[in-house]
Amino acid sequence: MSIGPAATSAGKFLPDAPAIPSNGVLLHVGVHKTGTTAIQAALADARGDLASSGVLYPGKSQAQHRAALAILQRTWGWNQRGGSVVDRSQFDELARQVANSNGRVVISSEFFCEADADKCVDVISNLGAGRVQVLVTLRNLGRLLPSSWQQYLKYGLTKGYEPWLEDVFAKSGTSNMSPTFWRRHDHGAVVTRWAEAVGPQNVTVLILEDVDRSAMFRTFAQLIGVPPEVLTARMDLTSNRSMTAAEAELLVRLNARVKMKMQWTEYVRLVRRGVAMALVEGREPGADEPRLHTPDWALDAAMAHGVQDRDVISALGVKVLGNLDALSVRASSPPRVTDLESIPIDAAVQALVAVISEAHDAPSTKSLAKALAKQARAGAKSRFSRKRPAAS
Repeated sequence: MSIGPAATSAGKFLPDAPAIPSNGVLLHVGVHKTGTTAIQAALADARGDLASSGVLYPGKSQAQHRAALAILQRTWGWNQRGGSVVDRSQFDELARQVANSNGRVVISSEFFCEADADKCVDVISNLGAGRVQVLVTLRNLGRLLPSSWQQYLKYGLTKGYEPWLEDVFAKSGTSNMSPTFWRRHDHGAVVTRWAEAVGPQNVTVLILEDVDRSAMFRTFAQLIGVPPEVLTARMDLTSNRSMTAAEAELLVRLNARVKMKMQWTEYVRLVRRGVAMALVEGREPGADEPRLHTPDWALDAAMAHGVQDRDVISALGVKVLGNLDALSVRASSPPRVTDLESIPIDAAVQALVAVISEAHDAPSTKSLAKALAKQARAGAKSRFSRKRPAAS
């Protein structure tokens, strides 16, 4: 059953969603790059207010990622260089907290969307087959591509955007560079796996296209039976914006220079949480800074997948809030960037390599972020600018 978004004076909101049962479990499984970080930050910050309303958001972390990774039983990080598998006990502890709760529970981790059919059943049976309502948040695949590539950059990917796109779409359903991509973003398959595990009547899909920014926060609040302002007041705790084309290029080149010299834990601390976070949260790019360009052929391929996703989800009989047809729309893209060298990418990379080398014995991501900001301000001066030579 699909319900279109309702227009309001503040924009487009999703239709009102009835609260889950008073002892129900709302399991938000993502998918990735659909505002998951923002809603998780709001839920975590609201733990006290939620508890006062009889709602449990388990644990002390921002999200239940470790429990989800424990179910997946795949290496988090780099094999042979510091990566590790999260012990199953992490999920068992989550299940214990759920079992001991008599009120509503909300759980959120986009890594749950990567679970195969058997693991979906495992999750549901351990959290309580009669209690769980699964929530899936979706966006148009073509619009997700730039931010998805950037997410893999934060895992150490050293390939540029277009080579990555070619790999993703070279053979439908597979990717050598990012093996988890289609496990996450074959949206029809994600919804199917969870619908088969919990029953389609217990699955709700939120289509987060062409809706007010607060729509997701309002719907989450409605589902767990708390006033909307408990979550909407916390919408701005994190930006998690997409990088500009230049910022992403900086990270590509930095990865190429330092990745093979680092262990995963060092990379997470100094690059993933340090450099990348400082870029995204430490500055606001100018309106004239170019964004990533997605080529026409990739937008066409994404639209074809979106049509399939729409048809699969429509046939499942799950509850859909929002415009399901928005998944099948061909996305647009900013113009192609022709001159990344007009900003000091190489100078910034050299500076960041030096910062990271010095930071090995001073492991403060705050100091790293400050050093990065200082270099960025210095690099913005025109004397550091390097222009690409004119074509002959």
